[in-house]
Amino acid sequence: MIAVSRGTAAKLEQFEALVRAENIHQNLVSASTLTEFATRHVADGAQLIGLAPPQSSWCDIGSGAGLPGIVVAIITGDPVALVEPRRLRADFLRRACQALALDAIVIESKADRMTGSYDVITARAVADLATLFAMTEHLAHSNTRWIFPKGRNAQKELDAALQSWQGEFAVVPSETSDEALIVVAERVRRRGKR
Repeated sequence: MIAVSRGTAAKLEQFEALVRAENIHQNLVSASTLTEFATRHVADGAQLIGLAPPQSSWCDIGSGAGLPGIVVAIITGDPVALVEPRRLRADFLRRACQALALDAIVIESKADRMTGSYDVITARAVADLATLFAMTEHLAHSNTRWIFPKGRNAQKELDAALQSWQGEFAVVPSETSDEALIVVAERVRRRGKR
């Protein structure tokens, strides 16, 4: 995991406390993962930072509990758009961002209804790669980097996505799970589109 200052570590602990408290009211994360919050959720999100260009604007699709978006915002201080269509989860994200004083905005919407462009687009456990590219291509500019944590089927998902999408793709191992992979993509566009 990325080394962080004491102040950043305190904010990450505060974020964990917020998620734990809210998890009683709505299922933000699986209760079985709460005992490993630092590795399963914080370190898992933090590893994405090393795959992104420095000082980027981030868009976290289906942010849910704020993973990985809030972790990225806490560690980097970069602006992050947390996209969450479910009202209760969006309300939690707003409260968390305010409590943590983050440079983050909560967008209560589906990704395909959004506007704007971002340097980095990420999503965790939202959809398969082809669907994610379709949902987010309009939010990209020529240098956008997509960073999608995936499970052991990442290569299979990428192979399926390549039937309709082209670009530059890499599959890198996760630092937090031997079974997980991360898909990193740039210059993504539909096949046949220039």
